[in-house]
Amino acid sequence: MKEKNQDIICIWIFPVLSLLLTVGIIWSNPQSFCEGSAGRLYMQNAIQGKIGYGCAGYYGNPINFSGLEPGDLILGSYPDCAYGEYSHAGLYLGNGKVLEGFVDLGVNIQDIEHYRQYQKICLLHIKADKKIKNQAVESAQKYEGALFYPLAFKPGDRIFNCTKIMWLAYMQQGIDLAPDAKLWISPDDFKRSPYASVIGEGEI
Repeated sequence: MKEKNQDIICIWIFPVLSLLLTVGIIWSNPQSFCEGSAGRLYMQNAIQGKIGYGCAGYYGNPINFSGLEPGDLILGSYPDCAYGEYSHAGLYLGNGKVLEGFVDLGVNIQDIEHYRQYQKICLLHIKADKKIKNQAVESAQKYEGALFYPLAFKPGDRIFNCTKIMWLAYMQQGIDLAPDAKLWISPDDFKRSPYASVIGEGEI
């Protein structure tokens, strides 16, 4: 019985603390929850029953990755995700490798082929000089092994989720990939970025 109670505490303590932290930030900065913000979108989707990553599985997406170059971004999503059109983002390193972040693995490097599990994929070309893109790739790789935290807010430089890693890497090069994001950086912010252009999109 004691172990069961401990499991329940472990399951609920993180969401509750995260909720309290989010409410505190929104209270002190109401603009972070304004119309069009990621926070407002997450709440609206939750009301519609869209929670977290959505209906995860292996969808076998056949998209062609050949147009990517180091420093470009890859977005992925499952049906009914809460985060918008896309729920995950990765930074392409070249040679078929992607830097990304997961709750269980932290910031890590994966083979690009695992993206085929997503029902929907978007390939984004970052419109910057190749030297800058290579510098962003080099900068991002320094965070390999860092802890993952879902509520990694835009301010600060030591707490990461999947989107903040690449945003910070480019910000260090003087490029803000998500200029309109106030509190959270969502994958959709990258798709809307003035520095990004869609070079491929595939949906099963």
